[in-house]
Formats: sequence, C-alpha cells, structure tokens
Amino acid sequence: MNPQNPGPEDGRLRRLIPVFFAAVPLTAALSFSGPLRDGGQAAAPACRECHDQVTLQGSVHAGLACLDCHKAIVKRPGTPPHQSKKDMPPPSCATGSCHQEAADARPGGTPAAYPDSVHGRANLERHEPEVARCWDCHGRHNVKPLSDPQSTVNRRNIPLTCSRCHEDMQVVVKYNIHAESPYQEYRKSVHGRALYDMGLLEFAAVCTDCHGVHNIQGVGTAHLPAKDPATCGKCHRLVLEEYAGSIHGLEALKGNVDVPLCVDCHGEHTVAPAASPQAPTSKTHVADTCSACHARPEIMRKYGVPVDRIRTFIESFHGIAIGLGGKAEANCVNCHGVHDIRPAADPGSKVNPANLARTCGQVSCHPTMTGKIAGTKIHRDYDGAGSGAPFYVKKILVWTVFIVTTLTLVFFIPALIRRRRGTPAP
Repeated sequence: MNPQNPGPEDGRLRRLIPVFFAAVPLTAALSFSGPLRDGGQAAAPACRECHDQVTLQGSVHAGLACLDCHKAIVKRPGTPPHQSKKDMPPPSCATGSCHQEAADARPGGTPAAYPDSVHGRANLERHEPEVARCWDCHGRHNVKPLSDPQSTVNRRNIPLTCSRCHEDMQVVVKYNIHAESPYQEYRKSVHGRALYDMGLLEFAAVCTDCHGVHNIQGVGTAHLPAKDPATCGKCHRLVLEEYAGSIHGLEALKGNVDVPLCVDCHGEHTVAPAASPQAPTSKTHVADTCSACHARPEIMRKYGVPVDRIRTFIESFHGIAIGLGGKAEANCVNCHGVHDIRPAADPGSKVNPANLARTCGQVSCHPTMTGKIAGTKIHRDYDGAGSGAPFYVKKILVWTVFIVTTLTLVFFIPALIRRRRGTPAP
C-alpha cells in the first residue's frame, strides 16, 4: 500500500473507520439493555461490571433479567451508564405480566389491595420514605417462596419482618403508631409463645392473620379487621358462635361502636391465657375490665343499664373477698357468663330469675343454694333506701358509732386527763 497514492482498498478502509467507532457505543448499549437470562448469576454483562455482588440465584425471580424490574433505567454515556439511584424510580412489581392476580382471587391477599392500604396510601400518595413497600417485606434480590423457612414472609418470620418498622421508635413517633413495642408484647403473648416456644406454625396467629396481608388498614379505620370478632373467629369458632348470640355480640354485628369486642377484654398484642394473673380476664382483674364500659354513666344510661354495677359489686361480699385476695369467690363472669352474656330478662341468661339457683349452685360456689336465697340481690346499693333493711341497719350502725365516739370525747377523755393530773371529778 502506497501512502502517497492510496488504492481502492485504502479508500474502503477509511470509509469503515467511522462506522467502527459508531458501532462501539451501540454495542455497549445493546449489551446494557439486552437481557441475559442465565439462571440469576447476573442479568446483563454491563450490569455485572458494577453489580457483581447481586444475584438472583435461589430466588423466585431467578429467571428474570435486571431490566424486567428496573424498567425505568435511562441509558446515558459515561460511568455509571444510567441515572443515579436517588433519581431512579423504584420498580413496580404489579405491572405487565407480574403480580396481576385479580383482587377478588384472595380478598386482601393479592398485591392489587396494596394501593388502598395504609402502607400503599402513604407510599403512592404521600411518598413517605419509611413506609413498607414490596421489597421491605418480601426481600430484594433474595425473594423466597412463602413456604421456604428462609422467606421473610414465611409464617414463622412475619412477626420479625413487621418488627423492623414497628419496633423502630423513630417510625413509631413520626407516624403516631399507637403500639410502641408490638413484637415484644406479641412474643410474650399466648399467640407468640404458641409460635416460638411450641412450634405451632399453622395454628398460632401471626400479624397478617389479624391485620391483613396487602390490605392492612390504619387504626382509625371503621370496622378494622384486627378488631373484628370475625377475625378472631377464624381460629376461635365456637367462641364466636357464643359471642354472636350475646348482648355484646348482637350489637357488635350491627356495627355498634359502644360494645366491647374481643380486643377490649383480652388485649391486642399482649393476649394472655384467660386465667393467668396478668390477664385482664383473670379473677382479680375482670371487674376492672368490665368497668371500662360499666363504670361509664353516659354509656350505661344510653342503654338503660344501672350505673352502679361495678361499685355495688366491689361493696358486696364477693367483691370484698376478692379485694382481700380471695380466689374462690364469684366475679362478674361467674354469674353473667363469659362470651355468652345476656340480659337478665333473656330466658337463656345465667342471671335470669329462673336460672339463679343453678348459677349460684355451681359445684365451686354454693351447691346447696336454694332458689329463695339465690334470689337475693348482689348489686345492692346500701346507700339508698331502696335496699330496705340493710340501709336502715347501716344508718343505725353509723349513728351508733358517731354517738359512742362523741360520748368518748366528751366524758371519757376529760376524765382520763383529770385522773392523770390527780384532779378530783366535779
């Protein structure tokens, strides 16, 4: 080849040089954008150059490529070959052919319910940075099947997964979350011990059983699933049947917000065995639990219930004995029932006059109780004349004590002083 007199071959070579240099960035761009489905080792050669530590191997997404999820990447020259992480929109898991299960296929359980949840609204509408998104619960590149014990959303791991946010005091304070340490409370509860100590994986209730999966709602939501008796009834079916026929249950099913629900009596995350000393339903605490409603005059008057039921019980023989540490004396539920509480006028009520002898005559109470004695009032107001003889006896005793005390002060004490001084009596 003569450099001074280029031949036809030299001319063709010079014309190919610009094409060659133009092909280099094009090739790089194609290698960046072209998916490489290699079982999760990396999704594209260009991605592997920077993200060599990222792998989908062992994940349910092992057959996907990077750009299947990171569709918002904008290619540009230089390093890195796309916009920075802070400028990159987050991936959307429910687009295209992914996670498009119909909303009614699993009510509340499909990703379609997420946008209308407390997390979804905070994320999609208010763009709150700390709110839970898909990958915060399911993982990022290591998403496992639900049945895998290593999955963050496997039943045994759900309480810990939720605790990442709900045990973070900065998150709790910022969003005014009413439960400060739900995981610590749950861990000590009858449900938490059943899961972690007894290994009852399919039996013990976890967060999603009560609060929902993708459809979790905030505390102020009307008919919140976590407070709905039907939610507890998924496990406690016979109890729900009893409750549904009670005065409380009948009103609750109508949507009455005044009546006590399961969580009002048993607690939320701290549910303890009913008879354990720390339980709100234990013998020493049940009167206080009932007083949350029955000591509120405005509620009692609204439904025509006497407002003094708690006070008169505490002043009764049963209440005094329990206050002194008694273990065998009757409390509210021994007489009125537990989940099947009914008005006294109801023939099925334990305190219906026709049933009092049987109620008071329980083996652990008064097995020889007669009907006449059983009809004696327990909730008797001794401060009112309506209580009859006890009211007047109490008045006589009070006046007797007052008179004796007055006479003591007037006669005995001065006489004692004079005797000590040696002064003769007048």
